[in-house]
Amino acid sequence: MRKTGTPCDQRGSAAVSYLKGTKHKYYEDSFRMLPKDIPLVKQKKRGELFAVFDGVGSAPEGRHAAQEMAEVLLRFYREPDAYPNSWEGIKTLLMEANLTIHQWGFMPGTDKPLGGCAGTVVWLIGETLYVFHAGDTSASLIRDGKGMELTKPHQMNDGAIYRYFGLGPNLQIDIEHFNIEESDRILLLSDGVTKVFHPVKATDLVEGYLDVSIAVKTLVQRSQTLGSTDDITAMLIQVEEIWE
Repeated sequence: MRKTGTPCDQRGSAAVSYLKGTKHKYYEDSFRMLPKDIPLVKQKKRGELFAVFDGVGSAPEGRHAAQEMAEVLLRFYREPDAYPNSWEGIKTLLMEANLTIHQWGFMPGTDKPLGGCAGTVVWLIGETLYVFHAGDTSASLIRDGKGMELTKPHQMNDGAIYRYFGLGPNLQIDIEHFNIEESDRILLLSDGVTKVFHPVKATDLVEGYLDVSIAVKTLVQRSQTLGSTDDITAMLIQVEEIWE
């Protein structure tokens, strides 16, 4: 669903809102929503995937790296023989995409990659939520009105990230799993939000809205009002029922 003003897309019980940062020529974040409302996802019965990626600003191909990571997630459903229906299967897919980006090479005369992106991917299957994470994007779980951070930023004091998709074979992806319940919410954010909102404060804000679309649009607009100049992306997933 797209509306004028702040863009907002909705699929089933999940919604994402986003804005290009004022310091960027292009919107360099990317996202993916693969809920059971999509026929292929429903047919394969491999759970639901959601993700937010944020291109590394210093990498010339950061925007394309974020797009690459978002695009490859569909292969989990299209190529079930290549990627087992398990967290290991998703890890394999993410690592392969990471190596593809790494193979794009480096900026001439440097060891800095041409492409790279932070990213957080969540997989909902049955009563379990798996979180795959690298960089400074974030995921939080909201239950009974209270938010809990599920990720930690891989970030140095100067703001540079030391883990990202595109790093190559040395990348270590944080992988965690949590119990999930009906009526839980999962909030995914790029650093365009977290630079001006602590993730827990962001969960407090979205909990003020029953409608997931209004919740993420309000959070994105508020982040811009508070002075965020980076690309802003917020995705909110409402767990309406446990689905295998």
